[in-house]
Amino acid sequence: MFRRNHQGPVYRDFIAAIAGKKQARGYLEVGVRDGGTLSGVGCEAIGVDPEFKTRYDILANKNAVHLYSMTSDVFFRDHDPRVILGRSPDVIFLDGLHQFEYLLRDFINSERIAHRDTVILLDDCLPINAEMTERVYNLAGRRDRDNAPSWTGDVWKIIPILKTYRPDLHITLVDTQPTGTVCVTNLDPDSTVLRDRYYQIIQEYILVMMDDAAIERFYDSNPVASGEVILSDFNASIFVGP
Repeated sequence: MFRRNHQGPVYRDFIAAIAGKKQARGYLEVGVRDGGTLSGVGCEAIGVDPEFKTRYDILANKNAVHLYSMTSDVFFRDHDPRVILGRSPDVIFLDGLHQFEYLLRDFINSERIAHRDTVILLDDCLPINAEMTERVYNLAGRRDRDNAPSWTGDVWKIIPILKTYRPDLHITLVDTQPTGTVCVTNLDPDSTVLRDRYYQIIQEYILVMMDDAAIERFYDSNPVASGEVILSDFNASIFVGP
């Protein structure tokens, strides 16, 4: 069985560090759950989750936190983060439902309210093995028992989708633990390419499956950068912009 164990910083620490490096003034997080990631970011923030289970101090180092208990589709339909924050978020973290069409919609909606130098961070797109990319979590059917509790779903598909349909984006794959972070910048809030081709993309990718051979090809064709290198010295702006 193919395995790719990432050796970089824990994803939550990486996201907090990136927000600090960018001196973020506003932050948006989709998929807050226990609040562990949100608590590490030190600026005014918006958190979206249909079922909050917070157990961390999400107000730490912030003057305001705005929480919305709803799905991201409803949030983006009914609310504008630019109005809530008074500006576009500088950092956006997407960790919603682990099915690629949901992440694609979250990305489309996030880019629309971003500015050019906003960085959008995508969670769970670098699976450790092929099993965890199943669209429906099946703990009992896992062969790799060490990684059986982890489920990334098929959100890895966002990488080939963005590279194919949006070659103008600057995309960096990062070796954060446990299942990677994708950094996307050089955004174009006026782009409608993904929205216009949404159903075409869904039809193209819905039946694509990951197996051992496919995941090995995936990593062969998608270099993964070191999170420690990105965070060291003044390197961050090379990867995530000013």
